[in-house]
Amino acid sequence: MKFSDVEQILGSLDKLPTLPVIYTKLLRLLQSPDSTIHAISNIIAEDQVIAAKVLQFVNSAFYGFPQRIGSLQRAIVILGFNAIKNLVLATSVWDLFQKVQAGHQFNKESFWKHSIGCAVASRVLAEAADLKNPEDVFTGGLLHDIGKIIQAGYFADQFNRVIDLVDQTGLPMVEAEKRVFGFDHAQIGTAVATRWRFPQETVNMIALHHLSNGTTGLNKTIAAVHIGNVLAMALGLGYSGEKHVPFVHDKAWETLGLGLGSLELVMDKVVKLYKENISILESS
Repeated sequence: MKFSDVEQILGSLDKLPTLPVIYTKLLRLLQSPDSTIHAISNIIAEDQVIAAKVLQFVNSAFYGFPQRIGSLQRAIVILGFNAIKNLVLATSVWDLFQKVQAGHQFNKESFWKHSIGCAVASRVLAEAADLKNPEDVFTGGLLHDIGKIIQAGYFADQFNRVIDLVDQTGLPMVEAEKRVFGFDHAQIGTAVATRWRFPQETVNMIALHHLSNGTTGLNKTIAAVHIGNVLAMALGLGYSGEKHVPFVHDKAWETLGLGLGSLELVMDKVVKLYKENISILESS
């Protein structure tokens, strides 16, 4: 199915989810040359839950500061703008998941945990490969399966058939989705991310994370999300809906430039950071 056809399907839906106001305000400010730490702090302070999570992150064992950080502005300086943006995005995505009325076979909490697992694994891989901005790869990992939320929320009966088909046949979800819907979650996720005006790099990570059409368009960021997705499944970080853990494409390893010898250290770090992220993001 062509992108224009998927766009037409989205256009026919009522009340398609939108990004929360706090995230769009923060994104707009971060893109402005006049943004200041004070202004960013003021936006975050508008949401007490997010403000508390920012302080929890900066005071976590990962950063290991001997004295507690109690200032939002100082936390922003330490964490960096991109990390703050992704923390707000992760919290916002969970709120979005909660609002979607999905079919009975779709476990939103397990799926959200898989999304966090993929995001963390993708970022750790990006750091190990010395990519320029691992936080951008975190975004791609977090949103890689956003199309499944649309399928589960707006096409619940068909999505339940997809899950049944995967359980009965062991087909990968993208193949089962194409049989039932005529399109897969990566295609619809691409259309949603385009509507939400995410950067093209993020859209590409969502569109190509399965490498379903081979290695066309493959680059290091896409390779990190592709491997991060498989790694999250292999480590049992949440549940993506797949019956079997897929293979990593050989070209993805080659493109990312990591040796298999680094995998054990990567996995240890992924599990540690995943547990820390989930613990903070699940707190209210």
